[in-house]
Amino acid sequence: MRTETVPRGPHPADVSVLLPVRDAMPELSRCLKSLARQTLAPERLEIIVVDDASTDGTADVADSFAAGAACPVVVVRREAPASAPAVAHNQALTRATGRYVLFLAGEDRLEDEALERMLTAADRDSSDVVVGKVANAGLRGFEKQAFKAKPGEEGPRAQALRHLGVTKLFRRELLSDHKIRFDASLCSGADIVFVTQALAAAAQVSFVSDYVCCHLGQPRGPEDGGVPRASDCAERSLPFFRAAAAVVQRAGASVEADRMLSVLVGHHVDEMLAVVDSDASYCQRQCAVLELQRMRQAYWSNGVGRRVGLYPGLCSFAADRGLFDEVTYLAVNRRFSRRARTLVEGSRVYRAFPFFRAHRGPGNPLPDHVFDATDRLRARAELLQAVLSGPTKAVLSGFGYIGSLDSSKCTVTLHLRRRGGEGAFVLPVGPSPTPFLTRERGDGVHDYDDAGWRTVLDFERADWSRKKSGPWDFWVVVAAAGMAKEARLKAPAGVGKALDSGLFTGDGSTRVRIYRTPGGYLACEISTDPHDGEPR
Repeated sequence: MRTETVPRGPHPADVSVLLPVRDAMPELSRCLKSLARQTLAPERLEIIVVDDASTDGTADVADSFAAGAACPVVVVRREAPASAPAVAHNQALTRATGRYVLFLAGEDRLEDEALERMLTAADRDSSDVVVGKVANAGLRGFEKQAFKAKPGEEGPRAQALRHLGVTKLFRRELLSDHKIRFDASLCSGADIVFVTQALAAAAQVSFVSDYVCCHLGQPRGPEDGGVPRASDCAERSLPFFRAAAAVVQRAGASVEADRMLSVLVGHHVDEMLAVVDSDASYCQRQCAVLELQRMRQAYWSNGVGRRVGLYPGLCSFAADRGLFDEVTYLAVNRRFSRRARTLVEGSRVYRAFPFFRAHRGPGNPLPDHVFDATDRLRARAELLQAVLSGPTKAVLSGFGYIGSLDSSKCTVTLHLRRRGGEGAFVLPVGPSPTPFLTRERGDGVHDYDDAGWRTVLDFERADWSRKKSGPWDFWVVVAAAGMAKEARLKAPAGVGKALDSGLFTGDGSTRVRIYRTPGGYLACEISTDPHDGEPR
């Protein structure tokens, strides 16, 4: 039975919010109230609720909400439960008329400006997919990286794939053109394949990272009327294989495919290690190791291997060698992997994870290269303070270090580089202690006490007029163990505001303005026109 209590307007909605639910009370009431509070104009929104044969009054609550809603609300009642969650999802998608669709679970809750902000990003960038920031106590650090404002070298599609939830804005035409639907043959995990297919087909992906768009609820278990999770590890593994196949089909052998596959492999390793480190039967745990082996043999490449985390890569390698006991130990101890000590030998850096050099000789099942972190090390740099000291001086202080390397073994220099062109020079810096870094980021293993630096920029003494006009960026270069890693200097919100008014050289002929970029980095604008110099 279908109930449509508020008629659709003369024009299709901009956003269709799709709610496939079963026995979703009382959480559904809170979810619907969050939709009623949206700042997006009601005529731009439609809500479609598909009740999958609930027995707790879910459909009645949806009907009651529809009767008083300012936007069109469609309630679809299924008389019998669907064979898989994907059926209700596809039914809701078929009913949608909006330019974009957003899926919600009954236990989720949107913040008031969520739809307006996500739709603004979609229209601004002509996006196929918009990833809004979500909050949930169970989100892992790996997943939280999906919501960064500026995708790094992994690219926007791979970044978005770090969080596999369907609480994203999808352009409905993209889904229709590429025939993207939820796979009803999967008892669970159809959302993984759906999200992957959509991202692989998307030409443009945008992010809303400065606002929590959705609070994800805790999924219900089967005892509470929720959808049972696949108990068989092969069934839990299958969605990842289908998602990986979709990436290869759409992206082929390319850097983009390697980026997306590396994220999927990371998710798959985590899922299978959870099975190994559980009270599952011996057969199921052994099956999980075999699934890891199958995934590596099917989709591993040098490009994927460079992008997968070192510890997941070690687990995958051990599984491929059939080392069941070693994989079990690695699974049980994976939460302590960040505490592994670092070993520097010449120009190579190794992480001493379990089984590092536990075997010697040519038959070593876990050779050194599996533990080699040299090419994965990254510099971290951040501004701590920016203050004016007189009319022509600025005092900057911050820190720079290489993750997993003690700062006492590193040398830090501060560079200023002209954006998009030639020109660079080194700024003099002095040391500054940073014991708080060791407490906050050392994981009880690494020492970052000496990562700090301090510099005084005197625009009257330095001949800035000789520097080329335009934007310049601050970079930190950290040298250690015969290598140098660099990072653009981050400027957290609030730190850069002390310099918003700009600075002039002594004779007023050249303006030097230091500012925080929209992306959160420290930069300066050099101009011979004292009325110029707005940040870019």
